[in-house]
Amino acid sequence: MNVNLEELQALPIFRSISKEGLQTMMDCFSAELISLKKGEGLKEKKRLAVCLLSGAVSGLKTGSFLPMPTEEAPAAEDSVVLVMDSHMLLYPCYGCCFFHAQLLQNMREDGIDFSALNA
Repeated sequence: MNVNLEELQALPIFRSISKEGLQTMMDCFSAELISLKKGEGLKEKKRLAVCLLSGAVSGLKTGSFLPMPTEEAPAAEDSVVLVMDSHMLLYPCYGCCFFHAQLLQNMREDGIDFSALNA
């Protein structure tokens, strides 16, 4: 995945996670960046978690993981979102990597609704 790791590290949700940890996590989670032009919609049928990195998309908050919108969510301006399988995000694998545990802790501290991501 081609992502600016410094940009990710600047988001509070990824606090205390090294660049190497972020890169490993993004590869492991098969994370995908989606660029939307103003007016384009974001909609998926799969169980995905989405994090708005830049711009403005209806129903999304910058730097916070939310369930993928079930209805088309239009971009109010050019935007970039990070998408990944919510199961990979919520359930650590046998490796129980520190950076994954740190991300889950950050999500808890930020009050992210785990049950909404797991639905």
